[in-house]
Amino acid sequence: MGIKNRRVAFTFDDRSLQTLDQMTHEGRFASMAETVRESLQINRTFQALAAQGFTEVILRRPATGQERTLTIPRLSLIRARAVLRGTD
Repeated sequence: MGIKNRRVAFTFDDRSLQTLDQMTHEGRFASMAETVRESLQINRTFQALAAQGFTEVILRRPATGQERTLTIPRLSLIRARAVLRGTD
C-alpha cells in the first residue's frame, strides 16, 4: 500500500504567507509544501506527546548548557482532553 499524493490548495493572509516564505528560506526547504509537511509532522508529534501528559518543550544550547522552556498553549488543551477521555 503506497502513499497517495493529493493536491491541496491553501489560502494564506499576507502575514502568514510571508512567514511561510521566510520559514522555507531560512529552513532551506525545497518548497513551501515541504515546509508545511515538516511543520505538520512536528505538530503531530507534539500532539501525541501531549496526549501522554507532556506539555512543555525544553530547548538546550549544547555549547553552553543554556535552556529555554517553551509553553505551547494547545498542548495543555490536548492534555486536558486526554485526561477527560481517560486515555492518559
